[in-house]
Amino acid sequence: MNNIFRNVVILFLVVFFSFIFSEFVGESYDKIFGQSGSFVDLRSLSGLPLAFIFFLTLLFTAFGGSKKYWWIGILLLPAAAFEVYFDWSHIYFPIAIGLIGWLLGLGISRLLSRSQDV
Repeated sequence: MNNIFRNVVILFLVVFFSFIFSEFVGESYDKIFGQSGSFVDLRSLSGLPLAFIFFLTLLFTAFGGSKKYWWIGILLLPAAAFEVYFDWSHIYFPIAIGLIGWLLGLGISRLLSRSQDV
């Protein structure tokens, strides 16, 4: 039960950080790939699933419990569906963001496990 509670707390942190950083990620995405061609400013909307993918893989890999990859896989489905439906031409970008988040989380996880061994 404690493991499930920890993963739910991590999920709330992922959603919180995703909302906070969505505009920054959307602006960065807009600078890399150009304007969306709409008169409505969609930077925060386009940055939300990208920030969600990054923080989900980062935080669950670093601090998740024994079934952290199961949680990552299930929770990535809506963000992946959004990216596939709305931005198929740049699908490599969310994959790269997920891999970067996973590698950073893996590094944090290993640093934490080494500090507990000492």
